[in-house]
Amino acid sequence: MSLEIAILGFLGREPMSGYDLKTRGFDRAAAHAWPADQAQVYRTLDRLERDGLVSARPIAQRGRPDRRLWALTETGRTDLLRRLAAAPEPPSVRDPLWLRLFLAADIPDDTLLAVLRAARDLYQARLDRLRTETMRAVEDWAALGDERDAALERMSLRSAIAAARAAVDQIDDCIEEVAGGLPPRRGTEERAPSPAA
Repeated sequence: MSLEIAILGFLGREPMSGYDLKTRGFDRAAAHAWPADQAQVYRTLDRLERDGLVSARPIAQRGRPDRRLWALTETGRTDLLRRLAAAPEPPSVRDPLWLRLFLAADIPDDTLLAVLRAARDLYQARLDRLRTETMRAVEDWAALGDERDAALERMSLRSAIAAARAAVDQIDDCIEEVAGGLPPRRGTEERAPSPAA
């Protein structure tokens, strides 16, 4: 559902090709909120076209196949506004780090610490990137003079920053707890392989 809303929202701002949706939309403008791969973008565009929410017109290119420029239909614009005004569903949390941590009872503490520290570095890099993107977005919107879009993008980026900051804090707490020594798993001695003779 969110991928559809994102595509409709990008096309609500301006007509775009599928490639532009991927690169300018998902890779640049919305990377902090909703990633998408090229195949997902094109599958969703086809579905939205079947539903009458978007339409495409061919743009001739020299020496290459025609490019399709996608735009919202009036039905699509109405549908987008309805979806944006509806109360959102709570997001499902899908983070491979927390799943790995949940399943890591048989992993030694030193290995677990290495995993957590590597993850912390990745989350910190994401946090730093989001802070940089926020500054870029502020400058971009200021140059365009669109204060409403600037304020809304800042809010979105700040939410992503808060989530990344919370993840870094939680990883720090986990590192501290594991470094202090976790209790052994019950029955570990019984399941341990016997040493080779």
